[in-house]
Amino acid sequence: MRNRQFYPAILVTSILFSLIGCASGPATLQQGPDAETTKDGLVKVDNSKLALSYARPNVNWQQYSKLYFKPAKVTNDHPDDYRAPKIDRQSDGLNATYDLPQESLDKMALQFSKTVADVFNSEQPFELVTQAGPNTLIIETAVTDIRLTAPIEKSRRSFNSSGKTYTQSSGSMVLLAVLKDAESGEVLAKAADRAMGFDQWRQNTQVFNWGDVKTVYRRWANDFKNALIEANAQTGN
Repeated sequence: MRNRQFYPAILVTSILFSLIGCASGPATLQQGPDAETTKDGLVKVDNSKLALSYARPNVNWQQYSKLYFKPAKVTNDHPDDYRAPKIDRQSDGLNATYDLPQESLDKMALQFSKTVADVFNSEQPFELVTQAGPNTLIIETAVTDIRLTAPIEKSRRSFNSSGKTYTQSSGSMVLLAVLKDAESGEVLAKAADRAMGFDQWRQNTQVFNWGDVKTVYRRWANDFKNALIEANAQTGN
């Protein structure tokens, strides 16, 4: 058995996309000449739960009763300045790697769709659809910059030697979201975030890590659902 601490800045992930605010107050678009605006006319949202959140002013969110989630894209891509944790070939093994195989990336993408379908069920005020149409909001998502806190379990030397690896969290990933009007294709909002999920020492295994993925997906989907409900209510005021 071996205890090992990996890079502490890496946290279990979730993307908490929300059009409503955090505890500091309701989310509001920046106003005035100093408002931070993107090239495509989106304005930064203050008091958002996201690290970065931008939305188009004067959107009638009440018109969107249908949601079309395009299949999520999940990749091993990282920013240019990212440096992967150094692998100790002696302790980790010659085959140790931090890059998920394509099979795992595909599984994560499929799970994202399953979680969305479970959260936006028939009891919710929004209808999930499989193609764009009137009164439809298109949601494009990408999961990227996946940073594990330990090499993939099956690639570690400890996996074949009955050893154990302990870390403070499973890792982190970023989810990028773009919302569009289905008929015009106009971008209505963009968001990106890396947020904390579980933060506790435990054995780092594929089973635990997969459970973390499903947990944070569900939290994101629930927050997004609640955000849309709140945005609709604010539009009506």
